[in-house]
Amino acid sequence: MTHDELLSHVAEHAGLPGLEAAERTVRAVLEVIGERLAWPVVQSLAEDLPEPLAAGLRGVTPHQVFNLAELHARVASRLEVRLGLAMEYTGVVCQFLAETLSPGTLHQLREALPEPMSALFTPREPGEPFEYVHLDPGRRTLAEGRPGSQHPVSEFHADTAHTHSVAREDNPHEDTKLSSSSGLTQEREQETLAAGHPGPNHS
Repeated sequence: MTHDELLSHVAEHAGLPGLEAAERTVRAVLEVIGERLAWPVVQSLAEDLPEPLAAGLRGVTPHQVFNLAELHARVASRLEVRLGLAMEYTGVVCQFLAETLSPGTLHQLREALPEPMSALFTPREPGEPFEYVHLDPGRRTLAEGRPGSQHPVSEFHADTAHTHSVAREDNPHEDTKLSSSSGLTQEREQETLAAGHPGPNHS
């Protein structure tokens, strides 16, 4: 996979506006990964990448110890995006990098990373559709979720709602909707000018 092909795939699957944004994203992920590696692994990784990406990788401070959560936090900070987007971008970049690297470099990289991080670099089998890498299937937020939710909105049950929630009613807000309302409060209680009678109690 060439440099431009890698960036095109990342831009397409991460929803980025173009190659420039994709390169910035790939650089950020690579640099954070590089900070977690030993220097010999950083060098091997740089030698296996196109020069524009390798240049930034060679400038990292390696041998730092942090977990997957910190990896995502660092990516979010460098790209100035929400944590959920940083997780998504990291998964996309790492999976396409796994398909770009030579087998030897990929093996060396995965051996150097702890299990949660090494799982990010899992190449697809031939013909396998692209799928975001989510290490915690239990995530349920929109930013961290993926298709096939365990609790989609279409399967929501009203009986799980709060006792006084409008979700329990067949026609929530029936009395105030234009389509089903019998009028405003004053009209329903016949307190409008049109419904008034001569001789008010308080002239």
